[in-house]
Amino acid sequence: MATRLEYDQSLPAEPARVRAVLQDPEYVRAKAERTGAFDISVDVREHPDGGVTITCTRSMPAEVPSYATAFVGEHLTVTEVQEWSAPGPNGESSAKVTVDFHAPLAYTGTIDLTAAGSSSTLANRGEFKASVPFVGGKVEKVAAEMTQKYLGKETQVATEWLAR
Repeated sequence: MATRLEYDQSLPAEPARVRAVLQDPEYVRAKAERTGAFDISVDVREHPDGGVTITCTRSMPAEVPSYATAFVGEHLTVTEVQEWSAPGPNGESSAKVTVDFHAPLAYTGTIDLTAAGSSSTLANRGEFKASVPFVGGKVEKVAAEMTQKYLGKETQVATEWLAR
C-alpha cells in the first residue's frame, strides 16, 4: 500500500516566470540549503523541444522516528529528478517527478504548473512507497509529512526569488 501526497503551492508570478526560477540551478541549490541539505549537486539540462530535466542530489539529516532510523541511518541521500515538459503558450507545463531516498523508500508523482490569475499554482501529486515489512506505512506517512514541510519551505524560498 502506498501513501498519497497532494500539496498545492501558490506563487506570486505567472507560470513562465515561476518556471524560470524553478530551473535556475542557483535557486535549486538555495532551496536545498534552506531545507537543511548539504553535499548538494545540481544538474539542469534543457532539451531541444523546450523541456528541461532538473536533477538535485543532496544529503540531509534523517529526522525520522527511532523505528525508521535502522532503515535510513542518521543521514539521507536524496536524488530528485523533475522532467518538465515544454511550456504551453501561457507558460503552463508539467513534470514527472521521482525521488530516490537511497533507502527502502521511493516517491513518484507529478507537478502541474498552472496559471491562477496573476499567480501560479504548483500542484504536487504522487505517492510514497516503502518496502519495509510491518512499518512501511508508518515510514511512508513520515515521508509525506516531511515532504509537506519541505514544500512549504520551498514555497517561501521561491517567493523570495520571485521578489528579486
